Amino acid sequence: MPASLLHLSLVLALAAPAKEPVTDPELGGAPLIQEEDDAPPPPPAAAEGPDEPVYEDPLVVALTPVAGGLTSDEVAKDALRSAPSIGLRTAELQQAAARVDKTMVAYLPSLTGTASYTRLSKVNVDLGGGGSIVGAMNPGPLVVAPCPGGVGQCVVDSGGVPVGAAPFAFSFPLNSFSLQAQLAIPISDYILSMVPAWRSSKATKEAVRLAREAEIIKVEVDARLAYYNWLRTVAAVVVAEESIARSQARLADAQASFEAGVVSKADVLRLDSLVASTEAGVVQARALRELAAKHLAVMMNREGADFTVGEDVLADLRPAKAEALDDLVREAHERRRELLSLRQSGRAVDQGVRSIRAMYYPRLDGFAEGTYANPNQRFFPLQNKWNASWSVGVRLSYSLSQTLRTRAEVKDLKADGRKLAHQEEALRRGITMEVTQAYLDRQNALAAIELGGRAVRSSEEAYRVAADLYQAGTATTTDIIDAEVARVTTTLQEVNARIDLRVAELRLRYSVGRLEPIEAPAEPASGRRG
Repeated sequence: MPASLLHLSLVLALAAPAKEPVTDPELGGAPLIQEEDDAPPPPPAAAEGPDEPVYEDPLVVALTPVAGGLTSDEVAKDALRSAPSIGLRTAELQQAAARVDKTMVAYLPSLTGTASYTRLSKVNVDLGGGGSIVGAMNPGPLVVAPCPGGVGQCVVDSGGVPVGAAPFAFSFPLNSFSLQAQLAIPISDYILSMVPAWRSSKATKEAVRLAREAEIIKVEVDARLAYYNWLRTVAAVVVAEESIARSQARLADAQASFEAGVVSKADVLRLDSLVASTEAGVVQARALRELAAKHLAVMMNREGADFTVGEDVLADLRPAKAEALDDLVREAHERRRELLSLRQSGRAVDQGVRSIRAMYYPRLDGFAEGTYANPNQRFFPLQNKWNASWSVGVRLSYSLSQTLRTRAEVKDLKADGRKLAHQEEALRRGITMEVTQAYLDRQNALAAIELGGRAVRSSEEAYRVAADLYQAGTATTTDIIDAEVARVTTTLQEVNARIDLRVAELRLRYSVGRLEPIEAPAEPASGRRG
């Protein structure tokens, strides 16, 4: 982490010069023992009285939580509410749900209705020379019999009704009105492809849902990590500001000693260079803190926020029970939502192949049609009036070109399935290394906390001894400042170790798949923008 590197560089910059005691070149480089009258004034901490100087750990003060301060939970919740990636995943889930509906609608019987009006042009029907058509009312043979009323002879039908003749002509209405209803039933699709297609769309929706949950958890984890990184920069600023004060005090001691003629100009210049580099470290530390705070503000969608510490990262974190690494890896392979999403996508592809294969076979459809028209073409001769008619039947069809297209689509889907299988295997391997890294990081953090506690106790005792020697006049100001630096340095290392443990625990729970969304946003209704 950049903040950790800054911590290390500051500590090395402070500690390296302090390891060399102030010497006199004229004495062959032997340590210089200052006289009581020429000794520089003690540091401000020692000026409070003859007892041991009062020391208040600046890191503990800076990282002590205050009421209303910022916590990792608050950062995660605010980041989750405003994360664009969550909105993107939500939109994808809406699309997947719409595809499920679309799949089921595609297999419903197709019912269509039409209403039409047509104006026809006039036509002339010429049957050649005109003429009339003869017609009888009753079927049967025609005979010659007395006409009705007893006057003359007539041709009558079997019922005694005279046979008549009328002009031979057709009537074509110029206005045509029609109301039609058509019903199509995909019988073969119900048998061969509907169930696999529905399962494929449902598996796709489940894959998108799991991917959305994985994104929610990732946003939460990233937000918490950003919060912990911000805490590191807060600690870095404290170290940098304390170190500049100590460096300036050390430079003042050297300048007083140089004026007294007990140290060389080179020692003063070396300490002046240390002050300059420490001031640069202060600028860098504050810039990192501002950058980390800006990162939090952007993630939380809080512009111009002034953050304070609200989580006690110095409190002991009870480590999880010891678990075998292999067991954690197996659990991760079974629980990580990213893997589960890929597996659901693979199932969707398999079911999609089964659904498309139905196109290899002839297609069987049922149909029905009802017509209410004026004139109705089913009635002869055409008359300018409304008549109803209907038809019903089945149709068996086969398309060679459709079969060839289906083969290509099946090959394409199978290739997608192989790609998903390789992606799943690559993700499994990546998760294995992720769990291993988090597992080892947690062990290292636990060891660092234990060693850091010992180092803090040692530095506290060293500071007490240096203070006693300083009060007795047998230690220089450099000695007590070095002891103070060591005390702050070990405290910083312990703080970093405690933050590292929280980060490692968070990463381990995330990599194993044990994290659940703390506040998953509700899925928007279908067809509405999230």
